[in-house]
Amino acid sequence: MFKKFLTSMFAVGALVLAGCASNGDAGAAGDSASASGNGGADVFGKPLYLRGEMNDWAAKPEYLIQKVEDGVYMAKGELKVDYAPYKFKFADVAWTPGTNFGYVEAPGVFTIGGDPVVVTPNSKFEEVKVTPDADGMFEFYLDVRGEKPVVYVKPAAK
Repeated sequence: MFKKFLTSMFAVGALVLAGCASNGDAGAAGDSASASGNGGADVFGKPLYLRGEMNDWAAKPEYLIQKVEDGVYMAKGELKVDYAPYKFKFADVAWTPGTNFGYVEAPGVFTIGGDPVVVTPNSKFEEVKVTPDADGMFEFYLDVRGEKPVVYVKPAAK
C-alpha cells in the first residue's frame, strides 16, 4: 500500500513539474516582443539580459535587451574605468544552453572600437571582457544576423 502511495505521489509530482516547465515561448532569432510583456526582445525564443560584473550577473529588468533591428539587440550599462576590465555575457534568466552567449575563442576580449567578438549561444563560463576608455554609459550589442553571433560594445549616444 505504501509503495502504491509513493508511486502515485511521484506521478502527480512529475505531472505538476512538467506543466510548470512549459513556458509556451516558441520562436527564433528576430522575434520582436517577448512573451512576458516587459518590452524586451526574444532571441531564440527567450528574453535575454546583459549579465555581468556591472550588475552582479543578475537578470535585472533594466538590463533586458531591446531589438535594434532584425537580428541585432542591445542593452545599456554603466561602466567605470577604475573597475575594469568588466566581464559580461548575454543570457536568459536560467543560463539556458542555447541562450547563454560567451566567447568562442580565448581570451574573449573586446576592445572599444575594435572587431566584434564571436560568441556561442552554448557557453558555460566563457565571459567576454571589455575595458571602457572613459566612465559612462555603454551600449552592449548582440548581433545574430551572420553565420556566427558576435558581441561588441560602444559608448552610448549622448
